[in-house]
Amino acid sequence: MKYLVYGLSSILTSSAAATAVLQYTAALGQSALTDVVTMPAVDLTGAETFVSLVLGPGIPVLAEEAADDLLEPADLDFVDEIAARTRAVLAGTPHHA
Repeated sequence: MKYLVYGLSSILTSSAAATAVLQYTAALGQSALTDVVTMPAVDLTGAETFVSLVLGPGIPVLAEEAADDLLEPADLDFVDEIAARTRAVLAGTPHHA
């Protein structure tokens, strides 16, 4: 698990999701693009939820380690989607939602 720090908020999410979002943010920054991403997260009560983020140049995002959680959400579909968006941006064909 990782905390994705965005603005004044910390978003608890899987390590894979946090890494995918960081890589996508870097690709968007290199290409001077922005995108909106709705990602899986865990709220303060431990329930699964979703949060929406605007990603792009000038919007700082960082990931911090969180305690390991055996109940880390399975978010492979999200990670695959963000990886595909990252590849598209790096190839010069940005994803259009």
